[in-house]
Amino acid sequence: MVVFKVVPVPLTPLMLIRLGQGEDLHYDWVSLSEMSPHLARAVIASEDNRYCEHSGIDWGAFGDVLEEARAGGRLRGASTISMQTVKNLYLWPGRSYVRKALEAGLVYGLEGAWDKERIIEVYLNIAEMGPGVYGVEAASRYHFGRSASELSFVQAASLAAILPSPRLRDPTQRNRAMGSRVGRIRRSIHELGPMLNCVPEAKGLGQPERQAERQAERQAERRPVAAPPPQPQVEPETEPEHSTETEVEPLPQAKDNFPQHLTPRKKGRRRARGKRGRRSPGL
Repeated sequence: MVVFKVVPVPLTPLMLIRLGQGEDLHYDWVSLSEMSPHLARAVIASEDNRYCEHSGIDWGAFGDVLEEARAGGRLRGASTISMQTVKNLYLWPGRSYVRKALEAGLVYGLEGAWDKERIIEVYLNIAEMGPGVYGVEAASRYHFGRSASELSFVQAASLAAILPSPRLRDPTQRNRAMGSRVGRIRRSIHELGPMLNCVPEAKGLGQPERQAERQAERQAERRPVAAPPPQPQVEPETEPEHSTETEVEPLPQAKDNFPQHLTPRKKGRRRARGKRGRRSPGL
């Protein structure tokens, strides 16, 4: 415990167990100052809200768990970040009263020997974050292809959101469940406020890429649109003048279309010849 206060942890019992099971080992140690400040704050907001205040065991959270179990609710763990650091560093995975008793005894020694920054630094370096992936540096490169120092808030919160089930969850998924977890972490950080003073401060919580794009679009819409430069006037090409009157060739006369002997005669008006009436002999 005294040595690991200043020396990076080379391996943990869980790493050796997974290696024996045939899994790979992706593990890179980085100091807390080389991590994105969003990581420590997101993990505290997700895993242990009273991390900066308790001395290893959060008895308030432990009492809440007992009350939920008595009321018939689902039994959930009440392990703090300090307890998980002790388990990953010195003990073995699994659930047993013997391991829990050793964990509770060692956590007070850890809290007495290390400060809060060192505990969270070791935890973020040795926590399992996927099959064969340990620590935030290896997880950042494995899932996002970048160093832990370059993580945005959303990426840091996504890594924190998989810690309860790191072998089953994928931080790169963009679904409703992951969005809900990231949203809860963001709200929790806002609510905790000064309760996060034991870890480095982060400037803002960052915004999802979609919201940043929308802001840029809104700003672009508000900018005045520059008028297009005047186009040079081009005179239309002059076309030759044409007469508006259309010359129509006269239709051929009927006499030109028929043979002379078949040319129809012109119909004239016939004078009606009236019959002279005879006077009757009696008139």
